[in-house]
Amino acid sequence: MLGGWKKEVRRRVSLPPKDDLVPITQDEINKHIKAFKIRKAPGVDTISSKALKGFSAPLVALLVAIFNVCIKNCYFLTAWKEAVVIGIPKPRKPRDFSANYRPISLLSILGKLFEKTLKTRLSEHLIGKGLVINEKFGFKSNHSCRQQVLRLVEYISEGFKVKKKTVAVFFDVAKAFNRVWHAGLIHKLYQLELPDRLVIINHQHINNRHFTFRLDNTYSSVRPIRAGVPQGSTLSPLLYSAYVNDIPRPKIGVQLALFIDDIALFLRSNCLRNILPHLQRPLMS
Repeated sequence: MLGGWKKEVRRRVSLPPKDDLVPITQDEINKHIKAFKIRKAPGVDTISSKALKGFSAPLVALLVAIFNVCIKNCYFLTAWKEAVVIGIPKPRKPRDFSANYRPISLLSILGKLFEKTLKTRLSEHLIGKGLVINEKFGFKSNHSCRQQVLRLVEYISEGFKVKKKTVAVFFDVAKAFNRVWHAGLIHKLYQLELPDRLVIINHQHINNRHFTFRLDNTYSSVRPIRAGVPQGSTLSPLLYSAYVNDIPRPKIGVQLALFIDDIALFLRSNCLRNILPHLQRPLMS
């Protein structure tokens, strides 16, 4: 089946797109530029967010034209797909081990600006058309992490009122973004009936990426990235949300809650013995 998915993805992304996306406007780009934090570190192109905020109107208009050509041709520039990775020491951890550093990817600010326009269009289809399952919070109005926690608290409180116990199982998927299978993600975007053009651009966006590691002023050789959604990309959380959107939904009253790469299952009953088998069943499937 997996090999079939890869062949089907290669076939579909090679076909001319049958649809168009809403063109990018100068007002849209100005809004995104204004939202950038001024202290954002630059990527491999060394263009800072401060420099971007100083772009003149004709230069912004040129960016808009470039971005619209990219959308028309389903293209994501190679120069925007190279990350500079730096290691940030974890608090109160010895610095002798690489595992005690948090890798941070510095991406091209122009690439991130283009990603913001793609995110708007991806969100309009995934969220605006109700394609994301109800149990998935994040990226939706009044569906933040806080609301997901409140949902669990209310569920537990309602159980207390009728003398029922609640058991919850929490999962934190290790390196979730790094483990996304590219062909599987693109297959699922097609399954969600996203516009061809948007799927093909995202296929371009996640494939053939590279990184170099920087320590002080020394850079490693350039290495390929063969899996995962890009760290530091504004598109990645939404793409990951689409990737896990087909997660098996438990039955017999078991509640499912998702937020980014965190998953919880919970159930209440008068007797703990009745809860555990029901929670174990979705874990084994």
